[in-house]
This record gives sequence, C-alpha cells and structure tokens, in this order.
Amino acid sequence: MFLIDDLLLLPIRLPVSGFNWILRQVQTMANEELLNDQPWKERLIELQMMLEVGELTEAEYGREEAQVFQALREIRARREEMARQVAADRGEEEPESGIGIHTGYGDR
Repeated sequence: MFLIDDLLLLPIRLPVSGFNWILRQVQTMANEELLNDQPWKERLIELQMMLEVGELTEAEYGREEAQVFQALREIRARREEMARQVAADRGEEEPESGIGIHTGYGDR
C-alpha cells in the first residue's frame, strides 16, 4: 500500500525535493562567501604593497585599511553568531565567562 502511495506522489515530491536541494546548495555557497576572509586579507597585503611603492598616500591607505578591518570584524561576528546558533541547536550552554577560540578547523 505504501509503495503505491509513494509512486502516486512521486510527481509531486520529486520537484519539491529537487528545489529544496537547490536552495540548500545556494545557502551553503552564500555562507561560504560571507565567511571567507581570504580576499580581504589579500586586499590588505595589496594595499601595503601599494603604499610602499607610492601608489597610495598615507590618508588613502588609512581609509582603505579601515574598510578592510571593518569587513574582517563583520566576518568574525558572523562566524561567532553561527557558532552560537550551532551550539544552541545542539543544546549546549554558552559559557558565562572565559575566552573561546574558534579556529574553523574540524568543522566538516
């Protein structure tokens, strides 16, 4: 009986599950893009080289550097928030005090 139900509902379930899979892939890619700090670190190195060569003034470098550091702080805040959400989903309590270091290794 359940086999017949599954066969009859297949035309409805298959597109829905495919759409859900696509949405999960898009969410995964967006999270990876939002949490990737490597381009910002590369930008900082690029700015330092431009300053040394003389392509940037100290004032321009200061403005650009502030933007890079702000982006890096936002990425760190996103990572910490995601770690808190994962801990809450697992039922773990957040420590009241102390220092926690999240390296990102071993998450997969």
